[in-house]
Amino acid sequence: MRRVLFVDDETQVLDSLRDALRPRRHEWDMSFAASGDDALDRLEREVYDVIVSDMRMHGMDGATLLGLVERSQPGAVRIVLSGSAERDVVARAAAVAHRFLAKPCDVDELARVVERSCALRSLPASATRLPAAPRLHAELTALLRDGGATPVDAAAIIERDIAMSAQVLALVNSAWFGLRRQVADVRSAAVYLGLTTLRGLVLSAHAFEGLAPARRIEGFDLEAVQRRCLCVAQVARRLLPFGEQRDDAFTAALLHDVGLLALAADEGDYLAGVLARARASGRPLVEIELEERGVTHAELGAHLLARWGLPDSIVEAVAYHHRPEALHQPRLDAVAAVAIACGLVDDRVDAEYIAALGVADRLDDWRAVAAEVVGGRTP
Repeated sequence: MRRVLFVDDETQVLDSLRDALRPRRHEWDMSFAASGDDALDRLEREVYDVIVSDMRMHGMDGATLLGLVERSQPGAVRIVLSGSAERDVVARAAAVAHRFLAKPCDVDELARVVERSCALRSLPASATRLPAAPRLHAELTALLRDGGATPVDAAAIIERDIAMSAQVLALVNSAWFGLRRQVADVRSAAVYLGLTTLRGLVLSAHAFEGLAPARRIEGFDLEAVQRRCLCVAQVARRLLPFGEQRDDAFTAALLHDVGLLALAADEGDYLAGVLARARASGRPLVEIELEERGVTHAELGAHLLARWGLPDSIVEAVAYHHRPEALHQPRLDAVAAVAIACGLVDDRVDAEYIAALGVADRLDDWRAVAAEVVGGRTP
């Protein structure tokens, strides 16, 4: 049974939550705290699976509380609720929370997020050694924690690393972004891309350089994997409207095969073996991986990105990009966008899954988008 703690300093809100969540009392063991201090007292006595906190509370706000929860109960899912769309509020919350939900939040949506976040943590683990988060990513995350960070602030951090600056500029100016003019400096790239996309590019560049195998692996082409990730990212971002989900889809797509990179860096012989079996049998690689170890590169990549502190929405999209139908209450979100984009780029679309989402009428348009991107004609 899930142990869930709800925190809000408005009694009326807590009472409403109790009433709305009453049907779930047989599924969740629920507690309610009327302040951050009250929540900390409970956390000293009990262990919770999920902490759901309001952002704006008197005294200790939600970001401060969840930052303390991160240290005291690191295994707990941290969800923040906020009625504010201010950039500094969103940035502070995003730095400490696995999920950010806008108020007023539909109770069914809250339940869906809780269940999916918990399911993400039950995925099988791998024995593959996972590298620490890149320094630049850690610095960008710390910048977000302060609130009020701008793309120019992020660019100042990246510019201290000449090699990373060059890689970011190379990616931004590549055909995949289809810019009408060259971007000559990281600050201009940061303003054009925004913080979320910029951080995704930094992580992608780090992964493809830092996890490059030391020797050739039969059947594995690092440049081909990177090209495909860029294709999938461009398609995924065009399947969703502007907003947080679209940014998450782009970042997740850029990194969706990071598990393959981790295997290439640490277990080259194993990777070569499963790739050879997949080629010889004509079966999907993930089926071979499941037979061999019961875990695939998708779960491995998700564990790596979770360790690096990326939000659940991105980690989830990486974890389920081969089997999005396994998710609780699937819908057209970042997870679906990445999975569908993978199918479109590989010309193996799961029409049944798309129909189940209720978006089959968009498939022809999406095929045209993928053809445009794969053909190098991205506008």
